[in-house]
Amino acid sequence: MECLRRSGYESAACRQSAKAYLECRMDRQLMANEPLEKLGFKDLINEKSEEKPEKS
Repeated sequence: MECLRRSGYESAACRQSAKAYLECRMDRQLMANEPLEKLGFKDLINEKSEEKPEKS
Protein backbone atom coordinates (compact mmCIF):
# COMPACT_ATOMS: atom_id res chain seq x y z
CA MET A 1 0.00 0.00 0.00
CA GLU A 2 2.86 2.36 0.73
CA CYS A 3 4.11 2.05 -2.84
CA LEU A 4 0.66 2.96 -4.15
CA ARG A 5 0.47 6.02 -1.93
CA ARG A 6 3.94 7.18 -3.00
CA SER A 7 3.14 6.71 -6.68
CA GLY A 8 -0.21 8.48 -6.55
CA TYR A 9 -2.08 5.16 -6.77
CA GLU A 10 -0.43 4.32 -10.10
CA SER A 11 -0.35 0.51 -9.92
CA ALA A 12 2.12 0.11 -12.79
CA ALA A 13 4.81 1.74 -10.65
CA CYS A 14 4.34 -0.96 -7.98
CA ARG A 15 4.30 -4.09 -10.12
CA GLN A 16 7.74 -5.29 -8.93
CA SER A 17 6.64 -4.96 -5.29
CA ALA A 18 3.37 -6.74 -6.02
CA LYS A 19 5.23 -9.59 -7.74
CA ALA A 20 7.61 -9.98 -4.79
CA TYR A 21 4.67 -9.96 -2.36
CA LEU A 22 2.81 -12.69 -4.26
CA GLU A 23 5.97 -14.80 -4.59
CA CYS A 24 6.51 -14.51 -0.83
CA ARG A 25 2.92 -15.62 -0.13
CA MET A 26 3.29 -18.60 -2.47
CA ASP A 27 6.67 -19.56 -0.95
CA ARG A 28 5.13 -19.59 2.53
CA GLN A 29 2.06 -21.49 1.32
CA LEU A 30 -0.28 -18.63 2.22
CA MET A 31 -1.81 -18.88 -1.23
CA ALA A 32 -1.91 -21.50 -3.96
CA ASN A 33 1.08 -21.62 -6.28
CA GLU A 34 0.19 -20.05 -9.59
CA PRO A 35 2.41 -19.33 -12.58
CA LEU A 36 3.39 -15.66 -12.57
CA GLU A 37 2.28 -15.46 -16.20
CA LYS A 38 -1.25 -16.27 -15.06
CA LEU A 39 -1.05 -13.50 -12.45
CA GLY A 40 -0.10 -10.91 -15.08
CA PHE A 41 3.67 -10.74 -14.55
CA LYS A 42 4.88 -12.39 -17.76
CA ASP A 43 6.98 -9.35 -18.64
CA LEU A 44 8.71 -9.29 -15.22
CA ILE A 45 9.74 -12.94 -14.99
CA ASN A 46 13.43 -13.70 -14.68
CA GLU A 47 15.29 -17.02 -14.67
CA LYS A 48 15.20 -17.30 -10.87
CA SER A 49 11.42 -17.13 -10.49
CA GLU A 50 10.82 -19.12 -13.67
CA GLU A 51 12.71 -22.17 -12.39
CA LYS A 52 11.19 -22.41 -8.91
CA PRO A 53 11.10 -25.96 -7.60
CA GLU A 54 7.68 -27.15 -6.54
CA LYS A 55 7.24 -27.96 -2.88
CA SER A 56 5.60 -31.23 -1.95
